[in-house]
Amino acid sequence: MIRKNQYVLLLGKRNYLVKAENKKFSTQFGEINLEKLIGKKFGTKIKSHLGEEFIAVEPSLPDFLRKIKRAPQIITLKDAGLIISSAGINKDSVVVEAGTGSAHLTIVLSKIAKKVYSYEIREDFYKIALENLKKLGITNVVLKNSDISKCKEKNADVFILDLGSPEKYIETARKALKPGGYLVVYSPVIEQVQRIDLRGFAQIKTFECILREWETGENKTRPKTRMLGHTAFLTFARKV
Repeated sequence: MIRKNQYVLLLGKRNYLVKAENKKFSTQFGEINLEKLIGKKFGTKIKSHLGEEFIAVEPSLPDFLRKIKRAPQIITLKDAGLIISSAGINKDSVVVEAGTGSAHLTIVLSKIAKKVYSYEIREDFYKIALENLKKLGITNVVLKNSDISKCKEKNADVFILDLGSPEKYIETARKALKPGGYLVVYSPVIEQVQRIDLRGFAQIKTFECILREWETGENKTRPKTRMLGHTAFLTFARKV
């Protein structure tokens, strides 16, 4: 059953992430009385005052991520998926992350890893990230408004660098990682990759993940004209 103040995704001609609460929600398709959602089952249909129909479903993580407050460029889901799978992040993993930004990747990691320690040096980004984490009720993330060079964590399974000069913090990552742990470096430009000294690491690989959506229809199936192309180079290496 849908509880009071629980998030609900309304699927229709447009999708809306709302709370089931005692208020009306205005859309271009008319007002929706959100109070009518309380006590109903997910999958229930609800109409606006103009007769437009929506289906109330339980939101998934991507639905929430589309609505979080953003400041800097985020690590996209396509890159987050590659990080998680290539570094073997799972329910027992302890992850250290540098460059929280809006906490987009942090939130994704929190749903999989046991614990995430995230460092953000900029106070304005830190406040945005903290707000996003609190909004989603995430409790297994330790967010620090601090430089990653002050990292105290040890025996981490994965160490992720998403900042302007990752080459400065390779030794910090080495000290924090357990033997065999993964270093992941997110680099928008190849020059950042070239500056990284990974002596003392093994299984070094650099990937680029490009996502192209297709549109399908009768006699007109083709790739979409626009695509999510280059976002960053992802470098993976294991501490030895």
